Formats: sequence, structure tokens, C-alpha cells
Amino acid sequence: EAKPMNTNEPASNMERGVSTIGYSNIEFSYYRKLVGLDTGDEFKVKWFDGSTWSILEQTGSNSVNDANYVYKTFTLPSTAVNNQNFRIRFECTAGAVTEFCRVDNVKIIGE
Repeated sequence: EAKPMNTNEPASNMERGVSTIGYSNIEFSYYRKLVGLDTGDEFKVKWFDGSTWSILEQTGSNSVNDANYVYKTFTLPSTAVNNQNFRIRFECTAGAVTEFCRVDNVKIIGE
């Protein structure tokens, strides 16, 4: 859970590196719950191929207030395959004490 109480983007981030050496067909999934995010807030999910961060999900200027967890899944391109520099990042920018971002059951699966 991130409750950054700051609107400087990104106010909070969670990042993790996972080697995909020896794996193909990389799938990335998670559940997320965004509470009270308004147009001044932001939630982003990115992945890194060793040289470039690519955005998978972004709220942008949209307001989000999830009543329940929302499942997200992505099949990543070939640049995620067999990559020792693979990383994922969740960013949360939320200014009020009642606004927050939660992620759960994060999975990276390959064959």
C-alpha cells in the first residue's frame, strides 16, 4: 500500500528486478485497488527492458475510486524474454490522506 500524501510525481514507487533468463512468453499480472484518486493524482505501472521504461497502465488525468480489487494482466513483448535486467515498477501519486494505491498478488510468469 502507498499513501504518499504528495502530488510530486512519482510521490511513491515500488520497484523490483526479476531475471527472465531462460524464460519466454513473459506474462505480468497483478490486482490493484486505487482509492480516491482524482485528476491531480496518478497511478502508473511500468516495466524495464534494460534501457527503456514502458508504461503498461496509467490513470493519467482520470479519477479512479475502486470499490474492489481490479485484475490486470499483460503479455510482454520479446524484449522481456531472456533478460537479466528486467524490472517492474508501481508508481503512486496521491495528495490527500484518504487517497491510496494498493497492489497485491503480483506475478511474473514465463515458460
